[in-house]
Amino acid sequence: MKYLLLAAGLLLTPPLWAQTRLAAGKPAPARFDASVEGRVNQYFTDLNQRLREVYRAPSDGRAIALLSSTITEFTARKKSLLPEAGQLYKSLSAADRQKARTRLQTSAWTTDLQAILASSAATQMTGRRQRNPALEYAFRRFDEAQLTSLAALKALAN
Repeated sequence: MKYLLLAAGLLLTPPLWAQTRLAAGKPAPARFDASVEGRVNQYFTDLNQRLREVYRAPSDGRAIALLSSTITEFTARKKSLLPEAGQLYKSLSAADRQKARTRLQTSAWTTDLQAILASSAATQMTGRRQRNPALEYAFRRFDEAQLTSLAALKALAN
């Protein structure tokens, strides 16, 4: 069902090239910036939701399965975002780069992520990880994937 809604949403949205063109045929960097920034924010909002599901998983097996699918899905999403963000940041002036970087670092998803990591479910997960080596390994793989890090986007912005 989720995939059906995603496919319908993708079919109903105009192509990116149509969104980034003005009537005179010149690129519209501000709108492109909003598009990329929106996609980055959506990526982290979706990732935060998935982390909530992982921490609230009723069993270790379910948490491991969620982590595994999260690594696969969000690694692909991040890889698709990086070239587009890199191209955008290279085209921006230094002042605009700083503004975009500040907006990304102060977005609602950053405080949401901190709240998730400070939650009682996250605290309980520490104990579950100590008792289950497979769960610990899954979290190690998740951490190594650096899906919650903006480091790659920051490097592009410099």
